[in-house]
Amino acid sequence: MTIRVGLIGCGGIMHPHVEGWKAVSDRAEIVALADVSPEALAQRKAQVGREVKAYTDYLDLLADPNVDAVDIALPHHLHRGAIVAAANAGKHLMTEKPLCLTLDEAADIEAAVKKAGIVMMAAHNQLFFPPVLQAKQMLLKGDLGKVYMIWSFDCSERRAALALDKSTWHTPPKLDWGWRSDPAKMGGGEYIDTGYHPTYRLLFLAGQTPAEVTAMMGSYRVGLGEEDTANVMMKFADGSLGHVFTSWAMNAPGSRPLLFSIMGEGGQIWAEADKLYFQPIGMHTPSVTEYPGWSYGRTFQAEIAHFVDAIGKGYEPLHSVAEATNTLRVILAAYTSTDSGRSVTLA
Repeated sequence: MTIRVGLIGCGGIMHPHVEGWKAVSDRAEIVALADVSPEALAQRKAQVGREVKAYTDYLDLLADPNVDAVDIALPHHLHRGAIVAAANAGKHLMTEKPLCLTLDEAADIEAAVKKAGIVMMAAHNQLFFPPVLQAKQMLLKGDLGKVYMIWSFDCSERRAALALDKSTWHTPPKLDWGWRSDPAKMGGGEYIDTGYHPTYRLLFLAGQTPAEVTAMMGSYRVGLGEEDTANVMMKFADGSLGHVFTSWAMNAPGSRPLLFSIMGEGGQIWAEADKLYFQPIGMHTPSVTEYPGWSYGRTFQAEIAHFVDAIGKGYEPLHSVAEATNTLRVILAAYTSTDSGRSVTLA
C-alpha cells in the first residue's frame, strides 16, 4: 500500500520533510500541497519534481479523498486548528513542534485523535540522532545503573553582520523573523521553538515527566523581545535531575558542541551529533562510537520512515499526543517559573 500524503505549510522547514518523503517513495508519495503563499507552493512543487494538487486552503486539501495522511508544518499558533481538522477528516498526521500553545489546546488534540482513531506523530526529529537512540538503549539495559543527572543542549550563536552605524554596536539588533517576531503567534521565545528539541530529548532519555521545574531565561543577542536563552532545571519523582540549556545567543560547551550528557552510578554517557562516548566508573578514557556520514537532514528521513512504519504496522509512534503534551507541559511550567521566580510543581 502506498500512503498518499498532503503537505500543509510549505515554508522552509518543509524542505527537509520533502526530502524525507522522497526517501520512502517506495511506500509513500506526496500528492497534494497547501499554503497561503503562491511562492511557497511553487517552491515545494518544484522540489517534489512532478505535478501535484495545490491548495491555498488546507481545509480543501483535507477534503480530498485521495489524501491518506498529512504532514503539518505551520506557524505555532495554527497547530491546534490544523491538527484537529486533520483528525476530524480521518487523516493520519505528523506535525512539527511544538504540539500547540496551551494545555487546553493539547486536550482538544488528544480528544480529536482518540475519537478519529488515526495515527498521530509529533515530528520530534532529534530523537533519531543515532547517539540518542543508542543512549536510550543503554539506559534501558541498565548500563549506567541509577541515573543521577541528564543534561540536554541545543544552542547556536546567531550573530548579525556588523552594522557601520557605531551607535548600534552595543544593543541587540531588532530582527524581523516574520511570525516568530510575534509572541502571540510564537507562544514565547527561543525556548518554545528551538528549546523544544532538548526538552523532548531529555524526557525521552529520562523516561519520565519531572515533578518540579525551575527556570531562568534571558535575552542577550537576538533582540526578538522575548528570551533567546533558557536555563531549565527539573527534578523527577525518583530524585534524578534534568537540565536543559538552549540558546540562540551562545553555543553549547565544547569545541564540538554537546548534544547531551548523562551521569549515573555506573559512569557517564555523553554525545555530539555524530559520536557517543561511554566512560564507566574506573575507566580513564571513554569508548567512542562514531556514526560517519550522519547529517541533521537524515533525522527528517528517519522520522518520516518511522511515521510510515507506524501507519503500516499499526503501532503508536515514539512520540504521539502524550509525549508531545508532556514536553509542552514542561515548557509552560518553565515560563511560569521564570515569571514568578519560583519552582513549579507539576501534577
